[in-house]
Amino acid sequence: MANVTTGNPWTCQSAGAVTTRPTYVHRMIWTPTTDGDDILVVDNSGATLWSLKAIAADTNQGISYERVFESSLNGITITTIDNGTLYVHIR
Repeated sequence: MANVTTGNPWTCQSAGAVTTRPTYVHRMIWTPTTDGDDILVVDNSGATLWSLKAIAADTNQGISYERVFESSLNGITITTIDNGTLYVHIR
């Protein structure tokens, strides 16, 4: 599964660097597939941008988690994504 950084939102399903460039992010939405799934997103310096364990998950029911940023982030790297898709809405 590849991370797609063309268009808006970006869709990410695997760990790794999404971008190393400063990027203005409106929000991130994660749709996990299983209860207990984890996600950890960091910036270029390793600072945590978002860390979450899903307490409810089911892509068929549209359960999702949202984190609003409205700021420029210094790179985006997914270090952990157990399942699901992370949508990165940029400006």
